[in-house]
Amino acid sequence: MDTSRTNTLYTEAEHSQLRQQMRRRWIVIAIPCVILLIVMVYSAVIRLEWLTSAAIIGIGVILIAGYDFAIKPLRCYDRHVDNALHGRTREAELPFVALSEDISVVDGVSYRALTCSDIDGKGRPYDRLFYFDALKTLPDFKEGEMVRITHHDLEITDITRA
Repeated sequence: MDTSRTNTLYTEAEHSQLRQQMRRRWIVIAIPCVILLIVMVYSAVIRLEWLTSAAIIGIGVILIAGYDFAIKPLRCYDRHVDNALHGRTREAELPFVALSEDISVVDGVSYRALTCSDIDGKGRPYDRLFYFDALKTLPDFKEGEMVRITHHDLEITDITRA
């Protein structure tokens, strides 16, 4: 694998911004949890069982909802960008067929299906599917134009004209 190749879709700066944003979101989630933890300890000391229970439930709700709605989408996208920059990738030069307008969520990341033509071991043509990041813009490729696709599993990490 050529590590000197530059990635046109993702950068280290984008990767570090994602990590910083995730840290900020954890802090936003932690602040009300710490406040509720203080309330819980205080209510346990003065023996207000209903307030202790409410504080525990509040902490649980904040942690579960905060993770599901604020952290998990960033974590999945961060994992995708990390794989794009540092993961094991493969390259293929194939004729471009189409990019779907529909967005699908795969492993927590929004993708659009990109189709290319390929030939199997017996010489028969077939359509090969890749996932292109829905947050990125695809260069203007014409149908049949040769493209160089760098991919990690089925996720496109870089795409250029061949």
